[in-house]
Amino acid sequence: MDFTHRMKEKILLMDGAMGTYYTRKYSSAMEAEEANLAAPEQIVSIHKEYIGAGAELIRTNTFAVNHSLFPDRDMCESAVRSAVSSAKRAVEEMGKDVLIAASIGPIKQPGTEDDEQILNEYRFLIDVFVEEGIRIFVFETFSETKWIPPVSAYCKEKCVYNSVITQFSVNPMGYTQYGYGMGEIVRMMTELETVDAFGFNCGAGALHLRKLLEKQTFPKECLLSVLPNAGYQQELRGRMRYKDEPEYYARQMEEILALGADMVGGCCGTTPEHIAAISRLIGGRRPEPKKTAGIEERAGEERYIRPTAFIEKLNQGEKVFVVELDAPFDAQVEKFRKGVYALKENGVDIITVSDSPLARSRADASLLAVYAKSLTDVSVMPHVAMRDRNLIGLRSEVLGAHVNGIRDFLVITGDPVEPDNRGRVTGVFDMNSIRFMEYLKHMNEEILGEYPVYYGGALNYSGVNKNAIADRMRKKVSAGCAYFLTQPIFSEEDIQRIKELKEMTGAKIICGLMPLVSYRNAMFMQNEMPGIHVDERIISRYRPDMTREEAEETAVSLCFETAQKLYESADGFYLMTPFHRVGLVNRIIDAVRRLE
Repeated sequence: MDFTHRMKEKILLMDGAMGTYYTRKYSSAMEAEEANLAAPEQIVSIHKEYIGAGAELIRTNTFAVNHSLFPDRDMCESAVRSAVSSAKRAVEEMGKDVLIAASIGPIKQPGTEDDEQILNEYRFLIDVFVEEGIRIFVFETFSETKWIPPVSAYCKEKCVYNSVITQFSVNPMGYTQYGYGMGEIVRMMTELETVDAFGFNCGAGALHLRKLLEKQTFPKECLLSVLPNAGYQQELRGRMRYKDEPEYYARQMEEILALGADMVGGCCGTTPEHIAAISRLIGGRRPEPKKTAGIEERAGEERYIRPTAFIEKLNQGEKVFVVELDAPFDAQVEKFRKGVYALKENGVDIITVSDSPLARSRADASLLAVYAKSLTDVSVMPHVAMRDRNLIGLRSEVLGAHVNGIRDFLVITGDPVEPDNRGRVTGVFDMNSIRFMEYLKHMNEEILGEYPVYYGGALNYSGVNKNAIADRMRKKVSAGCAYFLTQPIFSEEDIQRIKELKEMTGAKIICGLMPLVSYRNAMFMQNEMPGIHVDERIISRYRPDMTREEAEETAVSLCFETAQKLYESADGFYLMTPFHRVGLVNRIIDAVRRLE
């Protein structure tokens, strides 16, 4: 009898934690998965303890077996095969009818790796498990759903008898690390035919997970797994401890069973004692009916979304004007303040503040955006760079800005830290811009309601492969990107490239204009700024001995000419302010407006 039939007949008891219990039991500096190769007897012993406690399904000790822990592919494969062997040996030595499932955790995706590389690694792991005779796959502690459709489909393709369980990690508020809400996960997993059972593990203790589940409704026929942590971790003399005692944990699990859980077990901090306590209360019980009322009604709900003034104008097809102001390197904010007032008076649509370009520290972009809005209630768009904050910090930044009325953002990966600083100052890059856009999309759907955030992306149009650039644009649009801001445009070649990308993608493109304020400035942009192409025809319009007034007249003329050539393709113009010369930028805006 396979596990799905078992779950329909009676509640199925899984094992508890491997990693935290291994550390507690053996006081080892190794990760539990490393012991597959270095100390397999220890892993066999833990499996046997969980079987002895009543577990009817045990997971292989492979949660973290991937390139992060085993960069060598052959060693990774050996770790999987050894883990399966240890699980099989434990079942055989205990002489009980116990199922074995492959444990596969999320594989971290560096910003340099594309989706196909990660999917290939999941496929590789699945292939090894299938060769070892494993037919149950537990994809556990996931924070996003994007990998589940392809990897679950691949499991079914390898063998029609394979069963797939997916488990997601939510915090006590009901959201995953990547912003997916519990309700959204329930809806998505119940619609996926290649998933046999789904549920939640890690992230929350039994009490909080029970309270979250009480608020959910489930399709009648779904199979639900619930594996909470043993409370919340605390550090004691350098080791992580969990507080929930087995009997308290079991009492909370009793209430979770009453909500209709079909399969239960334990995650971080749980031990064989916790599993034994659950085993005593399960007996041979069948699962309780789940709360199902209200699903249809909730699925048909419509929210009233309030766009920002900037997005509303952009979506109406009007040309928008975006102006970037430099954040100060020091605490002197007077030039920034005067710029805000001058741009507000000229009616620009939104002011944008860059997030430490070239990885040189400036005043925080989001805090300056709040400051600017407090001065004049102007629309402001801070840049949000992936370089400087982990996901916790990025989420906090967006929420803090939102509370202060900032709902427009430019999401960028961010310039890398200069080589001279490496070792003392390092980039974070928890994710790239596309993945954070996906995260923001889920924040909008789950927690921001009728006042969502809107975000754009940077368009680096100068790559050799035009099709690859267009494909990346489409991925950003799919992730909720509402528009693109380009680098400053100075060449006929780049003007043509923008027009082609507009035709290929249909995306809203706000074209970059940057006035060159002197011959020296023009030469610097031509020779020292990567990714920016300044034509010789531009350089020829400047002279080393020009007056400031002459140079500014030339800058206005050149920006106007570029805007004129782009006008039919551009959804707006993005002006970068050189050396705080806001008056110059306002002159250019006034000139371009006359094209309307």
